Amino acid sequence: MKAAPYSQLLLAFWRQRDRESPWGRRALFALAVLGLALGVYLAPQLAMPMLALSAALVLMSLWMAIIGSLMQQNHPHAARFVPGHLRQTLESALAAWAGLSLGSAALLWLCLPQMPSFALLLLGAAAVLAFMGWATREWQLWLVISIGPVLFFGTGLDRRLAALSTALRELWLAQPLSVLALSLLALGWSLTRLFGRGDAAHAEAYARLGRMRRAAEDSMQGKYAGAAAFGRVGEWLSQPFALAVSAWQCHVVAQAEPTGQSAMRRAEIVLHGRQHWLHQSLGAVMAVGIAALSFFIAFALAGQGLQDNWTKGAYGMAIGLASIGFNPCFTLPNMLWHSRREQALMRLLPGLPQGEALNRAVARMQLRHALVAWALTTAGLGLLAWAANNAALLCLAFGALPLSTGWLLRAPSRMKSPTAWTTVVPILAFMLMGWGMFLLQKDLGTPLPLLAGASVALSAALGAWRWRTLSAAPTALPAGRLS
Repeated sequence: MKAAPYSQLLLAFWRQRDRESPWGRRALFALAVLGLALGVYLAPQLAMPMLALSAALVLMSLWMAIIGSLMQQNHPHAARFVPGHLRQTLESALAAWAGLSLGSAALLWLCLPQMPSFALLLLGAAAVLAFMGWATREWQLWLVISIGPVLFFGTGLDRRLAALSTALRELWLAQPLSVLALSLLALGWSLTRLFGRGDAAHAEAYARLGRMRRAAEDSMQGKYAGAAAFGRVGEWLSQPFALAVSAWQCHVVAQAEPTGQSAMRRAEIVLHGRQHWLHQSLGAVMAVGIAALSFFIAFALAGQGLQDNWTKGAYGMAIGLASIGFNPCFTLPNMLWHSRREQALMRLLPGLPQGEALNRAVARMQLRHALVAWALTTAGLGLLAWAANNAALLCLAFGALPLSTGWLLRAPSRMKSPTAWTTVVPILAFMLMGWGMFLLQKDLGTPLPLLAGASVALSAALGAWRWRTLSAAPTALPAGRLS
């Protein structure tokens, strides 16, 4: 068996990486190494477990990259008409799965104390990698794994299936190698079902994966394809959005007048696209509703007191709420780039401001959108802080406010093509500023009103500076024409 074809298949994900924007990967790698080094420094007694777990996570991430690349190479035409292509793809996937499962299990078994038998670790690692492979194709599995354990234990299925669990444990203790072999064969067979044979079902699944992949790539540049890109479930979820947006567009067009306010209301639909305030509002309401429903169902089934869970889960809920409310606003400048072709025609709208007035109108539109989202999210964080008796959670809002003025009030005419780096930078800056203020309040005892005042003062200073620069800049639209 020649190794060259298999190396081409397995290393395709690395050879096809984006060579024009390496700084995002380098920054994430540096942050991961810095976090690991900080953890080892703060808890040297846990150095070996942390290193082993980090290495196992790296192997699992490598598996995700490999299996995603192999499924992308499994084109229906290649699977049907290229001799040996499907066989080599399957063999490459199984070899990578076996090697990475073995490596992950060996790392954990050698480096972590009080680990179960190597056979059990190998079975667990192989099952996890197989699940991750299927979740790459069927994204709904991530939802199952996120709420499945809560429902499993909350509904008492663990007690109802106790007899089955005992029987499986006894079978494993009696014949561990036989059970391991049969389980690995079943998992390996399931992996082969990930790859199509070139039929109609394969073509449909491949097209769906292509839409999801393009949507993920576009999202890293601030362009969002909507939930419909995620298959039938996404189409079903996006129907209320489509109806609401269509109704709003009809209303705006029906009320159109040759005035600046009316023209900017119509222009906002084009300029912000899927980051229009109506899209964001509906998405936020749906996300918060699903989270709240899951939260109350989980704790109702578990029979625990809500106050204790508010306190313990406050940090995670605050980060989730802040991400829903703040992060989309940081991508508003990128949306101007994606609609620049329509902006030249849009400038012909009767009543649309021109010149310096257009600069101020676009800036007010961006700033209004961000500040309203900031106020609503801050109110939500305030309620969460009150419920958890932890006012320091408001530091996330204080960290986001300066970016709402400093990042958004840039001259659109000079903006450059958005990349993954420009999408991630404001989010990282927001998290660093928010957690920096949180540490100042928690560890150094800095009064919360002082942090709030500093945030407002910095935001006002950045806003005034940006506004004056923006007013003197060339006409805002079309965006990016001077880059």
